[in-house]
Parts: sequence; structure tokens; C-alpha cells
Amino acid sequence: MKGNKFLSRENSTTWRAWRKTTIRVFVGLNLLIIVGFYVATSSFHGGLSHMDESSSHISGTDAHRHGRMLGAQEGKQQQLLTLADPNGDARAIVSGASQAEAHLKELHQPQDVRADKAVVAEQTRFYTGPLDVDEATMKLAMVINQTYWDDPSEKTWWNKPGYHLSYMEDYPPYPYQRIKSEDGKDTGVVALIAPFYDLTYYRAEMARAMFWRMKANGQVVIGISSYQEFPGQITNPFDDRHTTEADWEIYLATDGWLHCFREPEKWIPPGVPRILLSESDFHNPERRDDGGSLQPWGLEKLYDVAYSNQGGEWNDWARNWTLAKPSFIQLIAETNATVLILGRDLTKEADLQPLVASGNIVSHEKALWRDFLKLIEQSRSLVTFNVHDASPRTGEDFVDTASFIQAYKRLQEPERKARLRPRQWYRENSGYYRASLQLQAFLHIVMGDEKMRSAKQLMTDRHAEP
Repeated sequence: MKGNKFLSRENSTTWRAWRKTTIRVFVGLNLLIIVGFYVATSSFHGGLSHMDESSSHISGTDAHRHGRMLGAQEGKQQQLLTLADPNGDARAIVSGASQAEAHLKELHQPQDVRADKAVVAEQTRFYTGPLDVDEATMKLAMVINQTYWDDPSEKTWWNKPGYHLSYMEDYPPYPYQRIKSEDGKDTGVVALIAPFYDLTYYRAEMARAMFWRMKANGQVVIGISSYQEFPGQITNPFDDRHTTEADWEIYLATDGWLHCFREPEKWIPPGVPRILLSESDFHNPERRDDGGSLQPWGLEKLYDVAYSNQGGEWNDWARNWTLAKPSFIQLIAETNATVLILGRDLTKEADLQPLVASGNIVSHEKALWRDFLKLIEQSRSLVTFNVHDASPRTGEDFVDTASFIQAYKRLQEPERKARLRPRQWYRENSGYYRASLQLQAFLHIVMGDEKMRSAKQLMTDRHAEP
């Protein structure tokens, strides 16, 4: 027994020594692999910076794809270098939080975009025509459309006229959005559709630098208003996007503006040509697919008023819940109306619970898009209490609870109801094809055919690069 115990201790000591040696070897090999990977990654970053710098490709997909492949913070730092510092070299990736922060701050000093701003200043031709070009745009849009239909050789889907907002893409990132022709090709025009992001300093600085780079490269950049007061100052206290002095300099340098304002001169930068054209104008009223239908199903009307509010502080501010709730309570008291509230949780609204129990308020907190559209069709009217966000151009206006109830009652008048044709009005005045023709006409009026051709050719040449 003792002998066996002694042998056991000796074997245990030998095992511990062997295990320590093995662990040291394992750790050493892993350190060697990590160092090798770090060196290789740094070299790859350097090559990436050189590739982006030589191609000057800020708005294409190559740089973004590599940035996504890297994923790590070092890759993001190097990507910022290639965007904000066009003359920067392929520096080694810095290590340590303080060094990284100092390096990124260095990249985003004001002088980093001075070269691009100088190029933009040289290229800028001041627009001298009328600021509101709605009438001229409509006339040219009709000519473009008629020319297409009059020429049999042109009547193919790839020659169909019109420009449209593309689906949101990863590059260029939000708040930028590409504008493409009907055949899906890049026009060389990019839209700025919202203020820059407050909470991430470097992301916002990168987006600002991207504007000057795109303009210096020869692309056309326009603004589009639909995000609250943009390009004016956002007043929503729960929003994380606001306009700075540097942003207003960018807005002044845009080539044109699509807006949704009654008094555009209060919001649009002075000297920038503009047109009353909203993102909502590009919807196709004939759409019917698995995602949803904008064609009526002939559903029975179940609700007198529909109201959409996704809830939360941001939406309650933008959708003016402080006016909506007392207005609904008073409306039901006076007319016994049935109100449909979409998206908002009402369980904590104690003063609304009796109206929910009586059926005067019907709540649908969650609904698929296609079901949401059917609920809208089942409503006799739709109300938006928005003050700081876009509202429909048609219908009755109001400013408080009393005027809201009066507006609702006017809509119920038989003569008034007989004249209401909102869908027909939209089809005759808006819609995807009509809006796309207007956008194309607007850009050619304010930029000229030669500039539009060069912007499109710029993107064609870049997409053709290996």
C-alpha cells in the first residue's frame, strides 16, 4: 500500500511537470499565431487603404465590403482614414484606446476636408434660375414622357424614363440614399435624407466628410425633406439627430432640394433650387403583392377614424399624442365615433380604458404591413396630429381639439363626402411613375444635361473598374 502510494506521488509529480511544459508550449504557439495574424492584418489594412486611395472610390461598394470583412475596431479606424483623409498613407493600426482615439480625432480635424471643399468651391456654379421650379419641372416631365411614347424604338423597359430613390443600402450609409434610373443603374446622384447622427461622433464626422468627397469627385448631391423639420433644426427632445453649423454649410452646398413644406423658404437653404416632391409621392398605388396591397379590397368600413403611433417618447412627440388623446376623448363624447389606434400600447392609459371597454377605441398594437393596410381601408378617415413631422397634403386642417372635431364633422357632411376622392386624386397627381419623371426633369433643369451625363459616367466608369 505504501509502495503504491509512493509511486502515485512520483507519477503525479512527473505529470505536473509535463503538463506545465505542455501549457507553456501551447501558450507560446498561440502568442506566435496572434502576432503573426496581427502583422498580416496590419499589412492587409495597409493594402486596403492604398486600394481605396488610388481608386478614390468613396460611394461604391468595394470599400464597404472590405470594411465589413474586417469587422474589428482597427478596420473601422483604417476605413475612416481612407474616407476622411484622401491624402493619408497606409499607416499602421494604432493600439491602445487612448492612441486610437487620438488617431481618429486627428483624422477628423476641420483641415481634413479642406482639399475637398476647395475642389467643390472651384466646381460650384451658382444657380441663377427661380428657386421654385415646380411648373418648369412638370412641363419637362411631360415632354420626357411624350418623347418616350412617341418613339417606338425607345419603348423598352431599360429605356423607360424616370429616376427613383433606391432601396436603403449599406453604402453609402444612412442618411444617404442613391438615386437610380429605371433600369437600375446609378445616376451619380445621391440624396441626403436626414440630419447626421449625434451620438456617435466619428460616424457623423465620416458622413460629413463623405459629402465633400462625393461632391469633389463630381457626384450630384440633393436634399430630401421628410424627417421632421430637416434641414431645419430638429425640435424633438427625444431625437439624436440635429443640425450643426457645419451641417448648414453642407446643406448650402447641395445641388437641389425635394421638400414637403408649405413655406419652404423657412426651411430650405437660400439659393438652393427646390420642388414640392416627397418620398411618399414615389409609392405605386397599383401595388398588390404578398407584402401588401395599395389597391382597395372592397372591405367593409368598421372605424370612423384611424390613427397610427408606434409608441415611445420619440413617436409620442412626432405624432403629437398630447393633442391626439384628449381630442379622441372629446370626439367620442360628442359623436360616439369609433377610433382605431394602430401601434401604441394603451394598457397604461387609464383614462382610455373605459372607451376601450365600450368599443369606441380599438387598439392594434402590432400588425403586419399587409394587415395594417387592410385596417386603413376599413377606416372612413385617417388623422395625423403631426406638427413636427410630415402630414398628407389633402384633407381638413386643424390646430387644437375644438378645430379637430369641427374638421371631423365637416368630413361627415353628405355633400363633402360625395366630392372626396383621395385615391383618385393621388393617382392623378402623384404615384411612382409621375414622381420619377418629375425627379429626372428637376435634376436636368437645375444641373443641366452635361453635368448629369458626367455624373452618370463617373459611376459607370467606377463600376467597370476591376
